[in-house]
Amino acid sequence: MERLPSGATEIFAAFLHDSLFRKDPSATPSSGATGQADASQATSDRATTAEVGRIFANALRTGTLSAEDNRYASQVVAQRTGLSQQDAEKRVNDVYSRAKAALEETKTKAKAMADSARKATAYGSLWIFISLVVGALFASYCATVGGRQRDL
Repeated sequence: MERLPSGATEIFAAFLHDSLFRKDPSATPSSGATGQADASQATSDRATTAEVGRIFANALRTGTLSAEDNRYASQVVAQRTGLSQQDAEKRVNDVYSRAKAALEETKTKAKAMADSARKATAYGSLWIFISLVVGALFASYCATVGGRQRDL
């Protein structure tokens, strides 16, 4: 059984975030940033990043990324990475598809593990029952033999 390290969910979420906001080396930033962002810009970036993360979390919870959320996330990605709007939309859709596939894979693994645990529990319960019945029969036999020896 494969065991995930503690914090694996956070690591995967951070990976999705990084792949979503990864800058394209060939693209020119549309915001004209100078390389050193001031503190308010960094705070704004963190807030926007968290907002996009919540959009993705809600989309994974509901099963669909709405058109308005997709458009907003694409605009944020285009602004932060310097990609064109079409490339940003493609990136958002790709990352959402990967996240959805990972979620489905996790659900499938969880169901398989639950089935395995259920089968093991049923098998163990059966053998415990059989051992109790055999023990009761053996105790009854021994009581019968002991009673006959006492009467002799």
